Amino acid sequence: MSNITITNNDLGNVILQDAQFRDGAITFAGAATLLEGTILAVDSVSLKFVPFVKGGVVNENGIPKAILTYPVTAAGAGDEQARVGVAGSYRKERLVIDADGDAANVDQAVIDQLRDYGLVPIDVQELNILDNQ
Repeated sequence: MSNITITNNDLGNVILQDAQFRDGAITFAGAATLLEGTILAVDSVSLKFVPFVKGGVVNENGIPKAILTYPVTAAGAGDEQARVGVAGSYRKERLVIDADGDAANVDQAVIDQLRDYGLVPIDVQELNILDNQ
């Protein structure tokens, strides 16, 4: 008798609806990959995107102003061009704080900050993902 193989198909992404985008540079401190859903801030000196730091106070890195809608990888320190979401509705469970690598610390304070800039995180029940663990 053959074994049954079950495959989980994840068909969703971070964008829910009415997304608006902006092209710009993301500054990397070194080789790294930013995941889809990473929350970004805008450096007040260079005016380039940087990873959001919860509670950050350096050059406004603690003010979330954009959401990365696809993964971006840098081979080393420097800038990488990307198109990021700057308004619209996004799946809350897919948001990422770079330092954590997931949505564990996306609390109400972060959600309120995102809403201040037109980024609306919404809880969504994914019905297209099989839960057969």
